[in-house]
Amino acid sequence: MVRIISIVSALAITMTMSACSEKATPSIKDELTDPSLVYTLEELEALEAGEHYSFDYDVPALYKYYEDYMYIGNIVNSWNFDNDSDMVTRSLMKNFNIYTMENDYKPSSINPAPGVYNLDSCDKFIEFGEKTGAKLRGHTLVWHSQVPDWWFKADPTNEKSLGACHRDGELASAEQLIERMEEYITTVVTRYKGQIDYWDVCNEVLNANSIRTVDDQSYWAEIIGDLDGNGYADDYVELAFQYARAADEDAVLMINDFNIEWQDSKSQAMYDMVERFLRNGTRIDGVGFQCHVSVEINVEDVKRNMDRIAELAKVYDECFPEHKGGFRMQVTELDMNMFVGSNSDKNFVRWTDEDHSRQAEVYAELMELFLSYAKDGLLDAVVFWCPDDAHSWIARGNGLPSIYDSESKLKPCYYSIVKTVLESE
Repeated sequence: MVRIISIVSALAITMTMSACSEKATPSIKDELTDPSLVYTLEELEALEAGEHYSFDYDVPALYKYYEDYMYIGNIVNSWNFDNDSDMVTRSLMKNFNIYTMENDYKPSSINPAPGVYNLDSCDKFIEFGEKTGAKLRGHTLVWHSQVPDWWFKADPTNEKSLGACHRDGELASAEQLIERMEEYITTVVTRYKGQIDYWDVCNEVLNANSIRTVDDQSYWAEIIGDLDGNGYADDYVELAFQYARAADEDAVLMINDFNIEWQDSKSQAMYDMVERFLRNGTRIDGVGFQCHVSVEINVEDVKRNMDRIAELAKVYDECFPEHKGGFRMQVTELDMNMFVGSNSDKNFVRWTDEDHSRQAEVYAELMELFLSYAKDGLLDAVVFWCPDDAHSWIARGNGLPSIYDSESKLKPCYYSIVKTVLESE
């Protein structure tokens, strides 16, 4: 009943504001949030005493708490774009100021066959960014997953699996794959030049300590290999950044990966690779930490690995003095799985207040760390990968990874991450 009343109230207020606006039309964020809110700790504590939803008109917009330091974002999907009355969509529009499409900017969605480009959802993402006044992340141009198989085949009409093509010597040549990659990156990045602010040019190119191989389900290094003879088969990564830079000189070009927030060997491999590219004259503007973590994450591990990557800012400034200060880290896919230990089998669990308190504590520790980098000018965005617990890739939501529950109700971890920034000021 509370949720129904909240929805009706929010819609009624929005309609009233729209009807009364005779001059400039307010932004969608202004329409969804009470402008009299003051974003103080006292206001938050009063809010915490009741039951509230992320889309409620009288709930402060999350991004505004952090707007002096960094962007706060989330994922969207194509069903959000023409569905403004949906409460999940309203929550997304209201609370975040940077967005990533969960799937539609991946190559398999855009370029499923030679000469075919499906860009309708991508275009609507641009419109969504304009409507919400938000920054946009393009995710992702080059990946080993969600990429069309035909890219890797000598004959794109070959119906064999990639494994069979590999066995039978029917994979694409290095020249073919490079040509296809260049055409794709040039086509997509040029189309959205000046509209997509950040590109994850390459995603998940590393295994635990080096470039992915066929054993890691990636054919990129297998086909393109070590073109410059320096002993590293990561040339395709460097080429991808060069093609993206040629297509949009002003976009922020990033490399994105998982586990580098805690795995020393992988973050060292990332550091070494990016440093090598920077010194070769290939400008990479930042590293994305996916941060799909659990409540058992050791925040000290995260700090150690982020400190390592943050050192690349010095190399960047040395190699590209005309862009000094332009290197940044981002947290690109943050969620926190509660399925650990005895709960790791992902069977139904009735979570306790103690479980939620633990999640809130760890979320706050992470956000405090991220905020410290933001204040030092080394991190400019934290993007969540779950609009709420019901819309998560983790165990159909029962891992409860979001700061909002399955009905978009504010959880203890919501309050903890807001208190983190308010108490830091």
